[in-house]
Amino acid sequence: MNPTANNFSSPAVQAMNLIRYVGDRVSKSGEPIEALPCNPEITDSPSEEFFIQIVEELYEQGILRMSEPVRLMGGGASHVYVTLSLEGWERYETEKRGQFEGNYGFIAMQFGDTDLDNFVQSVVKPTIKENTGYDLVDMRDVSQAGIIDNIMRVQIRDAAFVIAELSHDNSGAYWEAGYAEGLGKPVIYICEQKKFDEKGTHFDTNHCTTVFWDRDNDEGFKKELIATIRRSLDLFTTD
Repeated sequence: MNPTANNFSSPAVQAMNLIRYVGDRVSKSGEPIEALPCNPEITDSPSEEFFIQIVEELYEQGILRMSEPVRLMGGGASHVYVTLSLEGWERYETEKRGQFEGNYGFIAMQFGDTDLDNFVQSVVKPTIKENTGYDLVDMRDVSQAGIIDNIMRVQIRDAAFVIAELSHDNSGAYWEAGYAEGLGKPVIYICEQKKFDEKGTHFDTNHCTTVFWDRDNDEGFKKELIATIRRSLDLFTTD
């Protein structure tokens, strides 16, 4: 998810959520969806009206195919016999391969450490937002229903980049970083300087570019983190 000010996904991500929803169901059954429910949770939209707007715009762009654009049922809107056009299937496959990039980053980290949580919330997330325009989300920011592992994979697939926080040697963070690397996503490793000096990180990552943090030098960390993200995403030609 890429939260906006009201904590809902951006319109681009909402549209991709709908393409994924339709593609997943049609590819399993081989048949169009007979009646697409008017359910904002499908796209992570803020309202039924916004959900309908997403559906109609994808229909007008030729990405969705429907026998009827909109039909009212039970006080809500239902879109009938819905499938994807050829262009829609191309977008669906692009997202499946991890080549769709939302305008957010994803951070894999250990949860439950008060000091780390404070550091991420007060330093890492606002620094990235202020200097790149990207929101940075973790799984606690995701409100979608469903199997948590599948939701996490989608968040990583749609992220522009992934940050892996390795201070706790969290197995989940390593797995998520590896999944992102496999998709070809830019992965930026961060670790507390003291921990790295004492124990290092796993040998598969200790040779990778790692940005070290020390709460006595937040400014130095911020500068190095933003420079690393800009290099990874090719956001500048000269510094």
